[in-house]
Amino acid sequence: MGIRDDYILRFLALLRQAIAQMVRFRTAGRFTEALDLALQAQERLFARTTAQLAGLSLEELLRLLRLDEPKETADEKVLAYGSLLRETGLVYAAMDRNDSALGCFQLALHVMLTVVVTQPAPAEDTWATLRDLLARIPPDQLHAPAKEMLQQLGGPA
Repeated sequence: MGIRDDYILRFLALLRQAIAQMVRFRTAGRFTEALDLALQAQERLFARTTAQLAGLSLEELLRLLRLDEPKETADEKVLAYGSLLRETGLVYAAMDRNDSALGCFQLALHVMLTVVVTQPAPAEDTWATLRDLLARIPPDQLHAPAKEMLQQLGGPA
């Protein structure tokens, strides 16, 4: 394992710790701190400011996550981004900002599905997260790209 691989693994561990801290903030009702942490984690993940990320399409964001990475590492980064979006959605839901929560859940589902459709056997925790996200999104509001990817997997669409 090279130095870059060690760096990526440490970075992903830090991102998981940030998400765990967001959960603690959310359960303590410290929503602003949780959202601030989400923004900081996103900026670190993409190595760009929130303002720089704001104008980018989802395809461009995913391209940035995959840039110069081997497939396995790129997939881990994309799945981590999906987890960050899911937790951000849970924070918004706890704040009764349901439209923002739904947007995060939709985005998290889409992001994670881009990885799952390319993997021969995704991890069980990834499937569990996908099932959780699908339960949070009304079927009639599921975005078309996610529906298409779910059909590729043979799941609900």
